[in-house]
Amino acid sequence: MAVAKTGKELPQGIMLRKDGRYIGRFKYLGDTYTVYGKTVEETQEKLDDLKYETRHGLYEKETNLTVDAWFRTWMEQYKESTVKQGTVKTYTSFYGNYIAGRLGKLKLKDVRPEHIQKLYNDLHKQGLHRNTIEIVSIVLGGMYKQAYKNQLISKNPVPLATLPKEAAHKERRVLTREEQKVFLEYAAGSQYAPIFEFALSTGMRGGEIKALTWENVNFGKEIIAVRHTLIKSGKEYALDTPKTGSSYRDIPMMENVRTLLKRQKIWQQESRLRLGELWNPAEGLENLVFTTAVGTPIDKEYLKNSIDGIVKKINKGGIEFEHITMHTFRHSFATRCIENGMNPQTLKAILGHSKLAMTMDLYAHVLPDQKAEEIRKIANLF
Repeated sequence: MAVAKTGKELPQGIMLRKDGRYIGRFKYLGDTYTVYGKTVEETQEKLDDLKYETRHGLYEKETNLTVDAWFRTWMEQYKESTVKQGTVKTYTSFYGNYIAGRLGKLKLKDVRPEHIQKLYNDLHKQGLHRNTIEIVSIVLGGMYKQAYKNQLISKNPVPLATLPKEAAHKERRVLTREEQKVFLEYAAGSQYAPIFEFALSTGMRGGEIKALTWENVNFGKEIIAVRHTLIKSGKEYALDTPKTGSSYRDIPMMENVRTLLKRQKIWQQESRLRLGELWNPAEGLENLVFTTAVGTPIDKEYLKNSIDGIVKKINKGGIEFEHITMHTFRHSFATRCIENGMNPQTLKAILGHSKLAMTMDLYAHVLPDQKAEEIRKIANLF
């Protein structure tokens, strides 16, 4: 009778080794499978997991398993039911774009730290942003952590590789008050002008604006509820949960936003009547606040092209105006809030930041520009 260190009888299939560890074995379809653990409970848990995986076709011998094959299993069995749809799309995209071509055909167990290090270095040399390489590392790290837990590999190589040094922080592009006024003047008449003004007046992320539905616009309480973000998979659009838990928030509706939304509602109602069957919203997204001219969701490329066109028109008009993106509007909104004395905690809540440090980074950017102005206010005291 096999007994544990405590003297209790061991479960069937588990034995105590001379080095003090426990070993668990079982046979399935003629093959022997083995697990190890520091305690009886840990060994039994690993044994039960491995039995389940072998009997349900989730386990492959490490000698045959490629990185590509394990990524598919990892996503299907461990991620698709536990993370947001947007995260699944991101992981799949990053794996296909940055990992598959370099590591996909290698056997999972043959990938060494130097393979991963070379991957990071190559991506860095290509000019990819540090944040992009970090997501590549997160995908690889998750895959290999689960593979190690499943005993498909004896060592996890990912923590042994080093991410490239972060490049010097590029200064955030923020519109001045005058630039903001100029942009809106030149945007007047543009199909997406209401979105640009809305972004400058709420600080909402682009995906949150495109996902806003009329159910989340409360004219009575003058509140805009942020509850979704818009994602795209192939040619299909869908509503997903916001970026983080703190991204769920209610934003006070300023008077210009109220007027803008009222006009937007009238425009939609008139467009539906005028276009009839040509008004063609995506299934499940019939109640979006901001849409294309035929009621479909707005692709980020549409907004990018519109912004680029407006900036080009401004420059042709003899006004020097640097490149901006949708995110510039969010930073500009935050800057106006700080300039007008909004406290960090309030701004954090409105922007939906998960950490106060993210909001304070905006303050660090804005406040130095106000030093000279503040000093002039007390100059007459001396």
